[in-house]
Amino acid sequence: MREWIERSEVFSHMYGLNSVNWINVLLVIVLTSFATMFALANLTPVQLKFLGVSSAPIPIYAPVFLAFMLGFFGGVLSLSFSRRKHKLEITRLREESERLQQEVDNLRNIPLQDDV
Repeated sequence: MREWIERSEVFSHMYGLNSVNWINVLLVIVLTSFATMFALANLTPVQLKFLGVSSAPIPIYAPVFLAFMLGFFGGVLSLSFSRRKHKLEITRLREESERLQQEVDNLRNIPLQDDV
């Protein structure tokens, strides 16, 4: 019976109205609508020229989105390296904590001797 209650609590947290999943869906909808409105408001064609190479005329929102996406993925890549470093540090600290806890337990289990 207890297992069923725990499972129902997990499902209520996963699918409840206060769930983070609904917040993520709402955030995606809002950001998509803003991106669509931005794109529709910036349809003016521009020609990009960089290092002697020029592009065909493209809507101005395309280079803006491209720059945004490059920055976003650069940030995600940077955060993934940082997260990996922190996970390794957490693993090292857990192992050290377990070793120190074992040492404390060993010291607690040493029998006391009377000094007579």
